[in-house]
Amino acid sequence: MTRRALSASLIFTGLLLPYGATGATRGCDGSISVTSFRLTVQQAGTAAGPALPIRHLNNLLAGYRVSYRPMDLPADMKKDAKLTLVLVPKSADGNVTVLEPKLAATPGDWQIPFATRIAVLVFAPQGLDEKRLTNLVTKDDALAASLADYADETADLEAGLSYASDLADAAEENPSPRANTPAEQALFALVRALNPAVSSYDPLGVGRRAGPATMMGQGASAFFENAGGIVPGGGVLPMVKTWLLPDTEFRSVYAIQADAADSMTLCAKVQAKGKNKLAYLWAYRLQDGKAPALTEVKDVDLPLGLRSGVPVKLDDAAAWRPVAHIFDWSLVPESGSGQPVNLTVRSVPEERALQLDLRKLAAAPGAYHIQGKWDWDTVKVAGSVRLHRLDDLKTARLAPESQDRLVAATGPVQVDLTGADFLFVDHAWLHRPNNARQLPADLPAARVAPSDQLQVEIDTDGLRAGPYLLALSRIDGATTDMPLRVLPAAPRMDAPGPRVNVGQTEQRITFTGSGLDRLEKLDGDRAEITLQPATEDPSHRDAVIRIHADVKPGDKLAVLAKVEGMVAAVRFPVAFQVAAARPRIREAKASGAADLAVAVRDGEVPSGSWVSYALRVEPATSNAALTVQCADAAATVQPLKLHVGEKQTNAQLVAAGGDTLFLSLDPGAAGQSGCALTAMIETDDLGKSDPFALGKVVRLPRIESFTMTDEKSATGFYGLLKGFDLDTIDKTGWAGGTGVSVADLPRPVTGEGARQTLRIAMPWPSPSPKAPLFVWLRGETDSRATKVNP
Repeated sequence: MTRRALSASLIFTGLLLPYGATGATRGCDGSISVTSFRLTVQQAGTAAGPALPIRHLNNLLAGYRVSYRPMDLPADMKKDAKLTLVLVPKSADGNVTVLEPKLAATPGDWQIPFATRIAVLVFAPQGLDEKRLTNLVTKDDALAASLADYADETADLEAGLSYASDLADAAEENPSPRANTPAEQALFALVRALNPAVSSYDPLGVGRRAGPATMMGQGASAFFENAGGIVPGGGVLPMVKTWLLPDTEFRSVYAIQADAADSMTLCAKVQAKGKNKLAYLWAYRLQDGKAPALTEVKDVDLPLGLRSGVPVKLDDAAAWRPVAHIFDWSLVPESGSGQPVNLTVRSVPEERALQLDLRKLAAAPGAYHIQGKWDWDTVKVAGSVRLHRLDDLKTARLAPESQDRLVAATGPVQVDLTGADFLFVDHAWLHRPNNARQLPADLPAARVAPSDQLQVEIDTDGLRAGPYLLALSRIDGATTDMPLRVLPAAPRMDAPGPRVNVGQTEQRITFTGSGLDRLEKLDGDRAEITLQPATEDPSHRDAVIRIHADVKPGDKLAVLAKVEGMVAAVRFPVAFQVAAARPRIREAKASGAADLAVAVRDGEVPSGSWVSYALRVEPATSNAALTVQCADAAATVQPLKLHVGEKQTNAQLVAAGGDTLFLSLDPGAAGQSGCALTAMIETDDLGKSDPFALGKVVRLPRIESFTMTDEKSATGFYGLLKGFDLDTIDKTGWAGGTGVSVADLPRPVTGEGARQTLRIAMPWPSPSPKAPLFVWLRGETDSRATKVNP
């Protein structure tokens, strides 16, 4: 603890402690209580203010009255004990003066003869030799300076013990498992400053006690052993005894506040009484002059319920010590309404600050200014203090729009928190549920009230998508975990997107891109969109769309997507493009071969022979393409796709003028027997038409000849058919008759490729000599006429 300069001092010279005095009262930690008393000062004149405790006084002027009132004087002191004041004048050329001694057992008053900077109150239970005391103070020219140093030492001890006592009280209210508490740290610093010999004491090693004494006791003991700090190993008081009072043993004391606000208790070292008389010195230095002018460095926001520092600056930067002598601190509402609120304030020179104790302050949130008393004058600290209640951090939440910015691997992201007062949040970090590993999150350097929003920076590089907790810690130690989610990359739609055509009530489209499985809903611009269930492929997503009647070809429509895990909708500016009406086939007129031996029914197209169609299409464009295939993919041999003017082995497509296209093909090249043959016209800019039915593919036998033989059968005679695809015949017969099942299988004709012969049983006689043959094809119940006869 460094020694600080003082502008003036009052030394109250202590009381004689009788040998065998009983144990210490509350507060004299490591020492023993001497007595308790009141020592107050009254101004001169009729307009004098109320009496002040001397420990609050900063100026002691001529005409002031000092009053002594005993409170707890031991019985064996009441007979002979006397006391007096010794005054050191403010003027450098003045003489030290001893005032009239008084009995310590009765109240006494002294009139101050001159402006004083040092005073000594001497108390002796066996009586007081005024003449010898006068000799002591008048013959020692260095005594005033020595007593001033002693006063500084006393003031340092009392301030340190007072602060440590406050910290100890706080520790008892809020016990902590840590061994090295703030109170212990303060006391350890005090002990080391007062007595370097105990600097090796380690409070962490042995806890709060060092041998039989507490840390407060160690501080008091160091003070007693080194009082004044003038002579190494003994201080000023033993030297006084050696020089002038060989039969008097001087002992130092320090003061603590007694139970009454304007009283104090003196504490002395516990030691045996020797043969000499005892005298105790308590020191106090007057500051002298006006109060220091204090200005807050800036207006501050402070939390109710804690100790908080308020940085201040002085007109005279070196005048910090007098700040500790401002008393009766209070907070005054700036609104002008409401009463001042009493406040405990501690000067902290090392931090250039005032420490305000707001733990049990009976004040409402709001703006205040700080003021105190300097003697009988009011001292106002320039600036404003705004008090706030500590909010419940559990109500904090992530602002909805911020959630959407938390995308993995996108670098530092600013997110906004709301729902609580974040003014006193001092630390933030990110961690996964059930994982203690902390990931850094940065808070803004400066915040001002009101602060119901907080911006936190989170670096998403290296973060995986998934749930996290954002932990917030406040200056009072309160913490909360706020759930949030780091999202994967937002879904992407390929532009310009699928095409939709006007003129249709409902269309099915497919979006392509990435992350499309996260889409939950799409709201279209002048369109109604129904998403289809997601598949395992997140790059494709089907939807059904109904565009509004006012949509025109060339329009590019946007959509708003509700995405899983995201709050705000994602806008895709060109989700699909609008084209004119789709192509369509209005009519298809078929023309087949006229020389087919077996009759073709309506809607049938025979495979194995060419069929021609006159197709009326719109629009008729030269870049159109036609696709012919089966409605049932299982019956398709292969789709036939032809552009206008293209010729293939089994099909060709040519323009016939106007809106007509001429299609020729072998239906069997596209589909199997039973295939429902369809055609679709398409263009690059308009898409595909709906399928148009061309007919049902049927495989007919191609009969070249029919000969009756003289070989008898069960119902008549056998005949012989020659041709192709004769395996399709199931039964044969005459017109109107019942068919006879074919028992034999077709036989190939050697050397003639696919040509076959088939023996069939025919009823006899025939209806007429040239009756035509009727055949029943496999799978059919009705017969078909042929153009062949025997």
